[in-house]
Amino acid sequence: MQANDTANRENSSTGRSTRRRAIAGAGAAGIGVAGVLAAACGPQGGQAGPGSTQGKVAGKVVFMSQGTDPNDEQRYKPLVEQFNAKGGPVTIDLIQGDAGGSAVNAQGKLIALAAAGTAPDVFWTHAYITPNLIKLSMLTDVSPFIKKDRDFKLTSYFEAPLKDYEADGKQYGLPREATTTLLVINKELFQKNGVALPTPNWTWDDYLKAAQQLSKGSGAQQTWGAAGFVGTGSYGVYISYPRVWQEGGDIVDKTRTKFTLHQAPAVDQMQWIADLVRKHRVHPFGDEFPGATAREVWSSGRIGMMASLSVYTNYSQAQFDWDVAHIPRGKTRATRTASAGHSVTAASKSKDAAWEVLKYLGSKPAYEHWAKLGLTLPTYKEVANSPLVLKPDQPPKSAKIALDAFEYARPEPISGDWGNVNSEISKAMSEAYAGKTDAKGALSGIVQIVESLLAKTPAKS
Repeated sequence: MQANDTANRENSSTGRSTRRRAIAGAGAAGIGVAGVLAAACGPQGGQAGPGSTQGKVAGKVVFMSQGTDPNDEQRYKPLVEQFNAKGGPVTIDLIQGDAGGSAVNAQGKLIALAAAGTAPDVFWTHAYITPNLIKLSMLTDVSPFIKKDRDFKLTSYFEAPLKDYEADGKQYGLPREATTTLLVINKELFQKNGVALPTPNWTWDDYLKAAQQLSKGSGAQQTWGAAGFVGTGSYGVYISYPRVWQEGGDIVDKTRTKFTLHQAPAVDQMQWIADLVRKHRVHPFGDEFPGATAREVWSSGRIGMMASLSVYTNYSQAQFDWDVAHIPRGKTRATRTASAGHSVTAASKSKDAAWEVLKYLGSKPAYEHWAKLGLTLPTYKEVANSPLVLKPDQPPKSAKIALDAFEYARPEPISGDWGNVNSEISKAMSEAYAGKTDAKGALSGIVQIVESLLAKTPAKS
């Protein structure tokens, strides 16, 4: 990913027929950009320190990367070469992940390799598949390694993405990067219309009022105050969930087996979002979007606020002043996070050595390498707050807001075939956005479908 992966390929299909038989699930993937490694390793970079276990263990660790594209190779090959060049007792054998590159592909390949008795020791993973892999007992709890390794500190990472790999007090992986949900704002459109810019304490009522003030004109000159919840340039239902959480609702119940988005208070918030389109006419829908792609829509300058993940690829080419802001608050403050990361397999026969590799992939130099390649939101705090990520001479000037949002971020309550759960919700809500039904009618109609998807877990063999 970037954890921008989360949105770009979250509903990818499995790549190969053999894996389709082995897996039924959904996930997200990752993308990256080219670059070079220029970082020296300290103790947390894999060298032995006073509390390290390296030197006491030895062996070859097989690490399976995310995919097969050149960007994936640039993310990992330099790190592996640097690690092996030290000539230590632990070495890394890098193998490529599935050509599909998504989390669902990673899950399928891991299951297939495990069934064949050739599972890697460490592998690229994602928050969307970790719960399934934990259920299948395919991951190693690394908590004991964390406790005894004095060189390693969980406090080096943002807490919210760490929880993507946590279950029942056990840690099953480390996050590489994540996203939070925020607002991307067209500052010039705000200023042109005399509308006050968002503040950290903005409410959804403030948001609606501003959206109404920014929505003007008609035809090719029409501007829209809001976008991002549906349609071109949208991350869809992922953006809707924070509104639901803030008012005490959720997608599923505590058991993660029963669908609850069609019930109050959750459904009331989904209707509120649909009303942006149908009632208030502040959010474009269908042919109303001023462009065929996300970049075109934003670059048109005709959108005031875009609810978005903290991935700026589609905004960076705009020829006007733009920035980011916190998502509005409701009764409580909440936003969504999702992450990609790395885990140790339960099948690994060299878990002590695998821990050294996992720790290396969770080191400051590794995150610096990924940041130089364009990683938007590294989960290693020191790197995320460094000039490698926060660049005051480049938009968005308020990029630190995406980091601050980790303080109130939470993951989706992932269960079963979660990618298709989201797909079903998106399809249903499209009916509400089109005015064919209301949110309650749309979401009530998919209860059985969703609950059957929640009950699914991919076969282990």
